[in-house]
Amino acid sequence: MYSPAEVLFPTLDYLLFLPLCVLLYWLVPRQQRLGVLAAASVAFYASWKVEYLALLGVVVALAYAGSRWIEARRGQGLTLGIVYGTVVPLMLVPLVVFKYWNWLSGDFESFAGALGWQFDLPDNKLPLPIGISFFTFQAIAYVIDVGRGDPAERDPLRFGTFITFFPQLIAGPIVRGHEMLPQLRKLPNLREGQVSDGLWRIGRGMFKKIVLADILRVGIVDPLFTDPQNFTGLELMIGLYAYTLQIYYDFSGYTDIAIGSGKLFGYELPENFRRPYQATNVTAFWRRWHITLSLWVRHYIYFPLGGAKKGPARVYFNLMATFLILGVWHGASWNFVIYGGIHGSAMILHRALRKRHGRDPDEVPPGRWAGFWRWCLTFHFVVLARILFRSPDFDTSGEYFRGLFDTTTLMPRFAPLALVLMLVGFAIHMSPEGWQDKAKLQFRSLDPVAQALVLTAVAAACLLLGTGEQLSFVYYSF
Repeated sequence: MYSPAEVLFPTLDYLLFLPLCVLLYWLVPRQQRLGVLAAASVAFYASWKVEYLALLGVVVALAYAGSRWIEARRGQGLTLGIVYGTVVPLMLVPLVVFKYWNWLSGDFESFAGALGWQFDLPDNKLPLPIGISFFTFQAIAYVIDVGRGDPAERDPLRFGTFITFFPQLIAGPIVRGHEMLPQLRKLPNLREGQVSDGLWRIGRGMFKKIVLADILRVGIVDPLFTDPQNFTGLELMIGLYAYTLQIYYDFSGYTDIAIGSGKLFGYELPENFRRPYQATNVTAFWRRWHITLSLWVRHYIYFPLGGAKKGPARVYFNLMATFLILGVWHGASWNFVIYGGIHGSAMILHRALRKRHGRDPDEVPPGRWAGFWRWCLTFHFVVLARILFRSPDFDTSGEYFRGLFDTTTLMPRFAPLALVLMLVGFAIHMSPEGWQDKAKLQFRSLDPVAQALVLTAVAAACLLLGTGEQLSFVYYSF
């Protein structure tokens, strides 16, 4: 949890911090704007825990120095394998120490004890630095891209701003160098409609988080996963639907706020979601869910392992290894290892089936019935796998799964508002994507006063319907 002094969205502090930064950015001379962004990003991260600025600085410094070292040694026998074997492991040290050390050391001690050896490794009692997985993976992607031939950024201020750009620093989108650095060099002016689009995305993101995600979390999800044995099978299934929707609106709400905030400075960040629960196969799901992470593991793990260039056995191995890493990225526990393994197995099965029918994963299945049963199977696979994702430990996962088979007849004991919002949330998500685009264009066509009134109505809905608690985004812990 965070304190009221922090400016992490969706707090009131952020809604004061952001306009002040935007105003200052556009008021100062052009050559000083990069400095404003850098200072704002440092202040943003320091509001969580100022001591961890040093950690963020270490990751930035390693990526900057490593990329310059790689560029200087091109043509001198430096291979991409050397980059993966030297610079990348060095950059992973902070992530391993803070996020994975206790899990790995605990399992090692247990394994050694079973063999009759005694080890007592120290625990890391420091809190997990917020957003460490995101900015570490972004920095690693940049270093590998330089190893593949991209030019290294020479300006340390510009490079530091690229890694720490505060709208996407904590939970993405994970931005690659070729997407952001050219914008930071150009310092673009605002384009027509960019402010309106930015305000639309911020308002939509706040609504997703405060009205939809938080009410589902407090009203349905948290009580179920705290003590699943006190609920019926029907209630547990409703809880899985609610959590599936909650985590989507929570994370996509963050992404909306991040993208919208970037637009107010004139910058474009990549999209991270594309109606993932409309997917009709698991491959399409991962092309629509957390897109920038899916692309990251594809470009920096799957392809370096060989991708699909070798025989089926090697391709399946590459897929499984990629998804095991993707699972562990989300958390240091065996729950996430199994979560990644389940999705890896589903990807392997789908790839084998694709060899028979030859359809692209995003291709519309032939016929409505074919589309429906494929969607239903994919959706419920994703829903059931969420048990591992949300449960605090493996025992709770098993208890929750077994509880689904309870046949006790009892009306669901949830707040009516939470149930209504769950239905509304699914209706919005399953609606045609064109409707969302039309709503955005309609908002853009309004005059500034009318836009302000719409955003005021969104703020009022957040105040009236919200839980009143400052609940952090789920992906802050990753």
